[in-house]
Amino acid sequence: MINSLIKHPGVLHSYSGDQNTAGILMELGFFIGVSGPVTFSNNKKRQDLIASLPIEKLLLETDAPFLTPHPSRGQRNEPANIPFIAAKVAEIHNKTLADVAEITCSNATRLFNW
Repeated sequence: MINSLIKHPGVLHSYSGDQNTAGILMELGFFIGVSGPVTFSNNKKRQDLIASLPIEKLLLETDAPFLTPHPSRGQRNEPANIPFIAAKVAEIHNKTLADVAEITCSNATRLFNW
């Protein structure tokens, strides 16, 4: 299998590529980083992309001090803003906030071997 070629997969930080590339990279074992821009009302393309990806391959992230999610857009970003990103992912995937927290924490645990 192709993912056996990658010994140490990682996360594609603040992924903004297309679904096809994401699929190839996830098959290789990589996770897709979801950051603040997914919360922007004018970013339907990113929201559609995240909706098309399995939540079991998503990680929530900030790009402090940049890419601050709505409603704090324009301010300095920090990890305290993760709940805004989680809420949007929950909405997109029709999950509860608790579900998204549990799943993405589990994803991080698998990736980083915590």
